[in-house]
Amino acid sequence: MARHLVRRLISWLWPMPVSLTEGRHGVLEVRWEQGRLVLNSGHANQSFGSLHRVWQQVLKDVLVEFRPANVLVLGMGGGSVLQILRKEHGLTVPITAVEIDPHVIGLARKHFGIAALEGLHLIEGDATIQVHAVRERFDLILVDLFDDLEMALGVDSGGFIHGLRDRCAEAGVVCFNTVGHDARSMQRCDRIKSLLDRTFHVVDERRSEEINRVFIAR
Repeated sequence: MARHLVRRLISWLWPMPVSLTEGRHGVLEVRWEQGRLVLNSGHANQSFGSLHRVWQQVLKDVLVEFRPANVLVLGMGGGSVLQILRKEHGLTVPITAVEIDPHVIGLARKHFGIAALEGLHLIEGDATIQVHAVRERFDLILVDLFDDLEMALGVDSGGFIHGLRDRCAEAGVVCFNTVGHDARSMQRCDRIKSLLDRTFHVVDERRSEEINRVFIAR
């Protein structure tokens, strides 16, 4: 306990490593940053750092007058979004979460407490496939699918976007996080926006952390 506290305090000055693991898409590091345990990949935060702030702002806006009866999370990572929904917004509704990397799931259980979250149905698998395999419809769908800093293959396809529409309840909301850090990734962001515009009634955009573009589709 004392060692844990010391690391946490020192992390306000510089990051304190906890573990290194080889994941599906490269190295995964759990470390203390500014008093908080975070999960990073080689070039990006995966949970509880800058990504956590992105989802905090998005969900603060979306959940002002909207209380979903169930939630689908595509790309669980270390569980940032789960903790925001449960602890910050007090949502006790059923959550289905999909995560492709078993190493990420292991870290989420060991370091970030997802095993203690009630009402969580966790599916290990490819979200671009599972979006078609899951038959339930959801009031709120959160999409955060990356291979390190790059958006996962297939998320900018018409088939995936139509899968989101099929899984979304009639008055539901889809929040789709994208990252545009160079010309190619910006083109992919624009393609996703265009596909969402063609598939949903209304699509708004929130920009955050300089490179994050979150599309909110209804």
